[in-house]
Amino acid sequence: KAAARVMESVTKYIENVLRLKVNRGKSKIGRPTEIQYLGFTFYYQFQEKKYKIKVPKKSLDKVMKKVRKLTSRKWGVSNSYKAQKIAEVVRGWINYFKIGSILTATRRLDTVIRYRFRMCIWKHWKNPKTRYKNLVKLGVSKKNAKSAAGFHGYARVCRTETICYAMSNARLKKFGLLSAEEYFCQTRC
Repeated sequence: KAAARVMESVTKYIENVLRLKVNRGKSKIGRPTEIQYLGFTFYYQFQEKKYKIKVPKKSLDKVMKKVRKLTSRKWGVSNSYKAQKIAEVVRGWINYFKIGSILTATRRLDTVIRYRFRMCIWKHWKNPKTRYKNLVKLGVSKKNAKSAAGFHGYARVCRTETICYAMSNARLKKFGLLSAEEYFCQTRC
């Protein structure tokens, strides 16, 4: 009841004194953990005895969907262009949500980006001979390169140890792929 009275008095002040319109459909009373404000949700951290900001699942799913669209194997652009577009999306998302606790979300985002980017590279290599030759160039043994080059499923082969070794995180970074976790740590410092 007290919260309802405060909300009513604040609404009157905003409408009568400041002459602004209050959207009563969006205004509500609730606990911090139950509401979402400007795309942020809140959680209570017991050790520090205070509320902290976090990214809602809906926002993380939205950026994941954008990443999946940008790393579509059907999109016939160069992988460097894809890396550039992914970097734009990731930077924008992190710059908005960086005031929250998003380290775990950035790690999850990195995992998805790297996995999908490996599939794009694998698709660009097209036939098994090219795949075998490129894997050997990247330091994979001939035996492992031969078995990996014969795989038909993109999703399955790009999770194998051979492909993850050949297209390591460091190599993907040199290629121009932005690491969400590293960018977040840079912006926070």
